[in-house]
Amino acid sequence: MKMIIFLLGLFIITGCTKDGGAADASAATSIGKGGSLARFTIVGNFLYLVDDLTLKIFDISDPVNATPKGSIILRFGVETIFPYKDKLFIGSRDGMYIYSIANPVIPALLGEARHTRSCDPVVANDTTAFVTLRGNQPCGPAEDGLYIYDIKNITSPVALATIRMPTPNGLGLQDSLLYVCQKLNGMRIYNVSNPSAPVLRKTITTYSFEDVICYNNLLICYTSRGLALYDIRVGSNPVFLSEVVN
Repeated sequence: MKMIIFLLGLFIITGCTKDGGAADASAATSIGKGGSLARFTIVGNFLYLVDDLTLKIFDISDPVNATPKGSIILRFGVETIFPYKDKLFIGSRDGMYIYSIANPVIPALLGEARHTRSCDPVVANDTTAFVTLRGNQPCGPAEDGLYIYDIKNITSPVALATIRMPTPNGLGLQDSLLYVCQKLNGMRIYNVSNPSAPVLRKTITTYSFEDVICYNNLLICYTSRGLALYDIRVGSNPVFLSEVVN
């Protein structure tokens, strides 16, 4: 189980900043690849970790001697963290919060999208953020579904669409395809080239899917049994490769 949680939180541990030394987040190559349910991530030479209330920052340019660089207080109920370029998307029980890490040791709040209390993993690209909300105890009263936001104006996310679905959980985004885990209800694959009107391409019910990592042509799925690996060279039609049973 520890291996699975580690892989979901921090899958790739290769790569470096462009010049091989300390650099800001905008110049760095991310060396952490996590699932949407991860509570920590790496961008460049920095590790970002969230607990229920706090975002903590560590300089890991010397990985043997990680150095705390500070922390900031967030809203209560923080659950997930997702990096994209020089931004962190933080999911909490009452909303999605977007922070700039252009200065990697002083994250700055850029924008937010509030919602009814629920559980809230999030993934994003340059223009759109995708959030799954689960409205049940202990998460809260929100209605289960996939919620999509326009973030072209990063300071003021705008709701684009909502797709109701049972038990939405972790999710992953690669190019125009969105993979949405639904636990015992399987995993849905949507074409989101038009994020206002996602098109369902396929549903896979082989496993109880918890979370996914999209990495190049590989889809790494955290399931109730362990890890399941799929080839996604044809992204809308994943081909099963192998399984690591927990």
